[in-house]
This record gives sequence, C-alpha cells and structure tokens, in this order.
Amino acid sequence: MKKMFQIWAMISVVFLFFAGNAIAGKSALEEIYAAKTIVVSTDANYAPQSFLNDKGELEGFDVSVAKEVAKRLGVKVKFITPDWDLITAGKWGKRWDISIGSMTPTKERKNALLFTLAYYSSPAQFAIHKDNTDIKTLADLAGKRIGIAGETTNERYLQRDLSIEDVKIVYQDWKPGKLQTYPTDANHIEDLSLGDGLRLDAIFSSKQTIAEAIRSGCGKGCPMKMIGEPPYYEPLSFALDKSRANSQTLVDKLNEVIKSMNEDGTLVKLSEKFYGTNLIPKL
Repeated sequence: MKKMFQIWAMISVVFLFFAGNAIAGKSALEEIYAAKTIVVSTDANYAPQSFLNDKGELEGFDVSVAKEVAKRLGVKVKFITPDWDLITAGKWGKRWDISIGSMTPTKERKNALLFTLAYYSSPAQFAIHKDNTDIKTLADLAGKRIGIAGETTNERYLQRDLSIEDVKIVYQDWKPGKLQTYPTDANHIEDLSLGDGLRLDAIFSSKQTIAEAIRSGCGKGCPMKMIGEPPYYEPLSFALDKSRANSQTLVDKLNEVIKSMNEDGTLVKLSEKFYGTNLIPKL
C-alpha cells in the first residue's frame, strides 16, 4: 500500500508539473487570440494622435493604427485610457495588452517595457503665445517657465538626461527657469492659451500636437506660434508590459504587422491623413 501511494504521489507531481508548465507557457499572443480581443491603452486627449470626436468616440492616428493592427490580427479592439505614468511604469497586471500611444523607447522605459519597431517618428517643438514679442529664438527661453507633460521624453530632454538608442541628442546651451509638469499636453497648451506669461512663457511638445492645436483652435482658441527648429526627432513604438510572461511572440507578431503596414503604404496614408505629412520611417 505504501509503495502504491508513493507511485500515485509521483504521478500527481509529474501531472502538476506539466499542467503548471502548460499554464505558464501560454503566451500573451495566445491569450489575445483566446479572448478574441486586444486591449489597447491610449490617450483620449492627445489630438491628432488620439482624441474624442463629436460622437464621443476615440479617433486619431494612434487609434486608427490600433484598429488596423487588430484587424490584421483577426481580433476585436478595446481601448482603455489610463494615465501616462501608469503606462510607462509597467506591471499592468494584464489590464491592457499593449500601448499604442506614440511612446519613445528610452533606455529607462526599457527597464519596465518591451518595444516594437518604430511605426512613425516625431519632431519635438517649442511654442509660445501668439502675442509674445520678446522671445524670438530658443536661446530667449533661458530662465522662462516652460510647460511639459510629465514622464515624457520632452521632460527628460529639458532635464538633460534623455537617452534614445540610435538618436544623437544635442542639448540647448541654456536652462529654463522652471519646468511646470502636467498630466498631458492638452493641459499645458490650455494654460499657455490663457495669456502671454500669465501661467507659462512657453510649452514643449511634439510638433504635430502643437500644429493640430493651432489648426483646430482647441475648441475655444489656441493663440500660439511655434518657435525654432525641432531640437530632436524621436522614434515612436508600441509598448508592452515586460513583467508579463511570454510576451516576445506578441512583440514578433506586432513587428510583422508594422512591417506589412509600412510596406503596403497604410502607415503613410494615415500619417498624411492626420498630420498632413509623412512621418513614417523606412524599415
């Protein structure tokens, strides 16, 4: 009886071992296929990348890219809009599968996240109030109050600790007086719009975001003007949670999708639709 018990115990251990491995071995891609849905995090207040239209629906370049990715994977897409700092921190707990939100794959972020190939690139841009006549060059921003979205590459650039692989970063020979951080770019754009020097002297964002704010008027007026040339360009990628087990197959599959969207011109068409120019890198 004792020998029989030992045999059954050994069989149980072996069964649990292989069952555990089978569960642990299920990849992120397989989980998405099983759910028939990919959950994508993005920003609801980041035009023209992503924003709510008049019908209260998400629209924009990143939103269109995400929908096309889901289509090519053969699954549905569901959007979620967590705060940016939660996305960049990683450890998502499978609350969403992927971030398609114009994220730069910095060295620091790679500690918590996995990144795909770049699906487009973005020039950084300064802007001032339209009524300002004192700030004529970037050097004139020395000692000024500059608004930025927190936990972004633009914040890192002005703090002089930005690192992007394969991108040469050249810093300005001046320093701002104060960096005022905001949850998202729309917030500092709004504060600058209140008046020249009232809350901010300038803002630092992506060129396409500022261009869209000027074009659309932010709904109630965006009296801004760009100043200087873009100090740097950054590649932008999809991001995945590094703490999620077995995610590399999902990264590989997404890279295949990005390549196909690049080769057949889909990304170029979407860039020209939402940005009025081709921001798509050649892979």
